[in-house]
Amino acid sequence: MRSFSIESNGRIENTAVYYNGEQLGGIKEIFLNLEEDGTFDAVIRYEGSDKNMYTKQIFQDYFENIKIRPAAFDEEEAQNLQLLTIESDGEIENTVVFRNDQSLDGLISLLVHIKNGVAKDGGIKALFNRAPDTSEPVTFRAELTFRNDDDSTQVEGVFA
Repeated sequence: MRSFSIESNGRIENTAVYYNGEQLGGIKEIFLNLEEDGTFDAVIRYEGSDKNMYTKQIFQDYFENIKIRPAAFDEEEAQNLQLLTIESDGEIENTVVFRNDQSLDGLISLLVHIKNGVAKDGGIKALFNRAPDTSEPVTFRAELTFRNDDDSTQVEGVFA
């Protein structure tokens, strides 16, 4: 199982991305879309240490030339942030989503799209027909949808 985490307060400048516990650098875009119907899109786009751009499936591909960087936040700063972690082997049935180290019960949908604005070619979103369609580029969208006991749904911000 691989572990992918995003630590943030909902602002791109206060966001760190971790893969198996190591903080990644050079991240240009992240797209996560998990749905109870079996949809499982998890893609990252980054600039490698060789200055080439890479687009990879987070839980299936090897991240070649990925940049590892020192931790951006100390323990005190991290107290003001939310931590979203997904552990998976690439199959939706074997995927667990955590927020601040607590498993999310009743989760039916997760959508995260973070783009730092550098990608000018349509980015990852152009690869998926289920991605939300907007006329303006999405720079930071992160929401969870839960099913309540009465079968209604509730949407929450991930990092709010």
